[in-house]
Amino acid sequence: MIQKLDGLCFKNMVDYGVRNLNVNCKTINQLNVFPVPDGDTGTNMLTTISKGLVQVDSSMTDLSVVSKRFARSIVFEARGNSGVIVSQFLKGFSETFGETDEADAGLFICALEKGVECAYSAVANPVEGTMLTVVREATAALKDNFSENQSIDDTVNLFIEHARISLENTPNLLDTLKEAGVVDSGGAGIVCLFEGMKKYLDGDSIEETEALKQEAEQVDYSVFTPDSKFEFGYCTEMLLQVANYKKAFDYEEFKATLNELGNSVVTTYDSDKVKIHIHSLTPGEVLNYCQQFGEFLTLKIENMTVQHTDLTKNILCSSVKNDGAFSVVAVAYDQAVQNLFIEMGADVVIYSEDGVSTKDYIEAFKKTEANEIIVFPNGNDAILSAEQAKTLYKNANIHVINTKDIAECYSSLPIIDFTETNMESIVADINETIKNIYVVSFIKRIVEDKEPSFYALHRKEILKISSTLDEAVTDTLKNTLEAQGKDIVTIFYDNTLSEEYIEALVEKIEALGFCVDVYTVPTQALACALTISFE
Repeated sequence: MIQKLDGLCFKNMVDYGVRNLNVNCKTINQLNVFPVPDGDTGTNMLTTISKGLVQVDSSMTDLSVVSKRFARSIVFEARGNSGVIVSQFLKGFSETFGETDEADAGLFICALEKGVECAYSAVANPVEGTMLTVVREATAALKDNFSENQSIDDTVNLFIEHARISLENTPNLLDTLKEAGVVDSGGAGIVCLFEGMKKYLDGDSIEETEALKQEAEQVDYSVFTPDSKFEFGYCTEMLLQVANYKKAFDYEEFKATLNELGNSVVTTYDSDKVKIHIHSLTPGEVLNYCQQFGEFLTLKIENMTVQHTDLTKNILCSSVKNDGAFSVVAVAYDQAVQNLFIEMGADVVIYSEDGVSTKDYIEAFKKTEANEIIVFPNGNDAILSAEQAKTLYKNANIHVINTKDIAECYSSLPIIDFTETNMESIVADINETIKNIYVVSFIKRIVEDKEPSFYALHRKEILKISSTLDEAVTDTLKNTLEAQGKDIVTIFYDNTLSEEYIEALVEKIEALGFCVDVYTVPTQALACALTISFE
């Protein structure tokens, strides 16, 4: 029995939680029907926590050091709704241990309460019957049943017991779950996470997961030769500990001077430490200036000509700089759409197959070098991480547009007036455009040992569930055109559907007798089987 939690135990508990998530990832993904059945809850939770844990150095053993590093890193690695929520839960949980070398069961419960508070604050409109309910109810029950001299083992066991009870009740709180006959996937992920922690405490073994193994990064230094042109400068990142025995520190003056010494400056100031990112041709000047105020805890300098290819492999920047007062950042889930959005006027487009992290957004924001940035997340699971990046990035005003899919972005980009300077007016025009678009996504859901089902979804509303894609599309098309009275239909399809199928679908729409113009947009890989927008 462990009475006090130290840094090594904390790290190993999270490690085993991740391993158990990995084992159960497929099952958790299959449970995923809310807010849409896109089957990625387990993957997003696993990726977020494992990548956050990788940032905790193996030499760290003090609970305060481990918990602080993990709390900071997991926020930047968050991806997807489930990833953002679990990152905030674990951030609040971990930060509670930031000033202590050991934690007893009482402090462990306080940490869970702080985690619940942070998780709820991350969601604008919390929905009960989800992961939020499971962590809240389990923590409240744990607190009510607390006893003196309770061990960490007892605490984790009781949390799991009450989390399972809460999880089983989620279908009674959320009709979508009841209709599908499943429990909440995010709540199931939380139970798996803590069951993994229990396995560590019980001395059970779980094989190390690939999610935690990092291959050494291969850098091609041959790209910089004696004849190379040095054009990108150095990317310098550091963590500066402000020292009382050095020059008096004024944060605003400090930021202003850094902006004179380089560009793409991003800083955060937390108590007595400053995190700094700057691009400069002369990093020595930057270091000498910073060292007037303290000493470096970490320091990294990279030649950006060498690193340029790797740093930009998933972020595409337009070769034509908009002359307007703002920049546009969009998300694409394949490279064809990434190129399409650049052609349509976006300044920077993030390409991601496995979800967009908070860090991805921040990297994209840096590349705009703009004071005002409009963001199109283009997916339910990309909005929360965009909002989180917005709160962390201090060098621009970020306007997150709640685009749930690429169809809404596709219709919005052409109406943007880059000569306009009134950001409120620009955002209002975009939101008005989106309000007038009716988008239906067709998602294939496969559950083990069952025939696949095709869901026709508008936002969180299930319009139809069919055994074939053709049946789902045909019925939904007719009903939507009759009800909505739109005159433009745009079909977004990926390479899993043949050109013949799409041509037949266009003919089918035209044969329905509605006065509509039909357009088709090929992509490489949609997040769903098919998306159709009606304008």
